[in-house]
Amino acid sequence: MLAAEADLAVSRAVEKSNMQALHDLQADERFNRQALHDIASILFGGLGTPDHAGQDAVGLVIPTCDRPQSLRRALTSVAAQSRRPDKVIVVNDGQERIENIVLEFSGRLAISILHTGHPYSGPSAARNLALDVLDTPLVAFLDDDNLMWPRWIERAAAFLESDPKIDIIYGVQLRDAEFSKTTKNWFLVPFDFEELKQGNYIDLNQLMHRKSATRFDPLLKRLIDWDYVLRLIDSRPDRIVPVDAISSLYLASGFDRISVALWPPDLGRSIAEREGATGAPLPAGACVCSCCNFTGKFLPGPDGRPNAGCPQCGSLERHRFLQLMGPLLRSRWVPETRPFERAALVEVAPSSATLPFRRLFGISKTVDADPQADGRVVDIVASLTDLPFPGDYADVLLALHVLEHIPDDRKAMAEIARVLAPTGVAILQVPLSDRDTTDEALLDTAEERVARYGQADHVRLYGNDFFARLNEAGLTCAAVSPRDSMSSESIERYGLLPDQALVFAVRFDATRAKECLEYFVSSLTRQTWTGQPRKA
Repeated sequence: MLAAEADLAVSRAVEKSNMQALHDLQADERFNRQALHDIASILFGGLGTPDHAGQDAVGLVIPTCDRPQSLRRALTSVAAQSRRPDKVIVVNDGQERIENIVLEFSGRLAISILHTGHPYSGPSAARNLALDVLDTPLVAFLDDDNLMWPRWIERAAAFLESDPKIDIIYGVQLRDAEFSKTTKNWFLVPFDFEELKQGNYIDLNQLMHRKSATRFDPLLKRLIDWDYVLRLIDSRPDRIVPVDAISSLYLASGFDRISVALWPPDLGRSIAEREGATGAPLPAGACVCSCCNFTGKFLPGPDGRPNAGCPQCGSLERHRFLQLMGPLLRSRWVPETRPFERAALVEVAPSSATLPFRRLFGISKTVDADPQADGRVVDIVASLTDLPFPGDYADVLLALHVLEHIPDDRKAMAEIARVLAPTGVAILQVPLSDRDTTDEALLDTAEERVARYGQADHVRLYGNDFFARLNEAGLTCAAVSPRDSMSSESIERYGLLPDQALVFAVRFDATRAKECLEYFVSSLTRQTWTGQPRKA
C-alpha cells in the first residue's frame, strides 16, 4: 500500500510539474509550438484507439506538398490524440514521395494516401479529393505545417455528438499572431455572421463539421478558407458556434514558418467576392472610393476628366487602384517570416490618399525633396536620387508620378534598385505617351514644358523606352492596368482609368522577387507573362 501511495504521489508531482511547464510556456513571450505540443501530449494524450462504439466517426483531411518533415510533425500530433480519428486521408499534391512517412503511422492511425491528378493542383483540389471519398459523419482538417492539440478531436466530436442542432464548430488556436486582437497565443473570435462576411477569422485548422456536400472552389488561389466556411454556413448561421477547446498550434511568424506561395486571385473577382457581384447598386453617376469608402459623385480631374477625385479624401484614380490591390500587394511582397513591425514601406512624394495603404506596413516612411512646394508633411526631406536608407531596406517603394519631375531619372532608378529588399517591389507610375522613345529636350519656359510635357514642372514625357531605362538600372518590371485585371463594372464603380497602369519593378538579381512578379502579373491578368511589359 505504501508503495502504491508513493507511486501515486510521484505521478501527481510529475503531472503538477508538467502542468506548470505548460502554463509557463503559454505565458512566455517566446512561442515554442513544438514544446507546447509535446508537454500537452504527455498531459492530455492517451492510447487514442480508433474504436469509439456509439460515437460518430471522425475523418481527417491533410493536404501536403513537398514538405515531408512538416508532414511527419503534423501526423505525430494526430497520433498523439486522446481520441484518434477513425480515418486519416493524406493527399499528396507535390512531387516528393511520402509513402515511407505515412507508413510510420499505419500502426497507430487508419491512414491512406491519395494523389492529385497533377502535382501542384492546389490545396482546394487536394481537399476536394479527400472529401469525395470520406464517408465519416464528422470531418476535420489539418494543414501539414500545423500541429493538432492532443484533445481536439475528443472534445470537438463530443460537442457535435451532444448537440444535434449544431453542424459546425471552430475552436481556439494557440498562435503568436502579431495581428491578433485577442490575448497573445489565444486566438478565438466570437461568431458574428456580418463580421465574417467582411473578413475571415476562422482557420480551417480550427474547424470540425458534419459531413456536407460543400466543396472547395478549385479556381481560388486565396481566400480559400473564407469561401469554404461561408458556403458551408450558407444561410444558417445558427448552426455554427465557437467552442473553448484548443484545436491547433499555429506559427504565424518566425523563420520556421512554412506556407504555400500566395497567389493573388483576379482582382475583379476578389472585389466581387467581398462585395457580392459588383456590390450594392449605386445611384446614377455615383462611385465608391476604395480609400475612404465615400459613395457619391466624384469631382472632375485637373484636365477635366470625369469622376477623377474623391471629394472626401482627395484620392485620384491611381490611388484607388492601388488601394484595391493593397491586401494582395501586402501579402505577396512581404515575406511571411517578416513580423508586421518590420515590414517597411517608403513612399516618395506621398499623398494623403495613400495613408490606408501605408497602414498595411509596420514601418512607413514618407520622403520628399521639396515638401513645402506642395504643402506636404513628410518624415524625411530627401531626393529619390539620394535616399537616406541602407541597401535592401524596403519591402515596397512607392513613387507615383515622381520620376517625370527628376532631371537625373537614371540615378533615381538606380537608387530604387539599391534600396529595395531582395524580395521587395517598387510601384511606379509616370505619364506615358504612345511614342517609342522619351521626349526630354531641355526647355527654358514653363509654357514650353506645359505644351510639350503636359505640366510646367515636368522635365520629360516618357515613351515605351521607360521600361528599358528601368532594366538598365537593374530592375525588371511589368505593368498592370485596371482593364487587365478587373471587370468593367468594377472599373466604373471605383472611378478608374481603364488603361492607367501601375508598373511593378523588382531587382533583376533577385530570383525570388522575379518569380513573385511573374505569378502576380500572370494571375491578375490571366495571361502568361513573358517578362516584358506590353507597350502603352
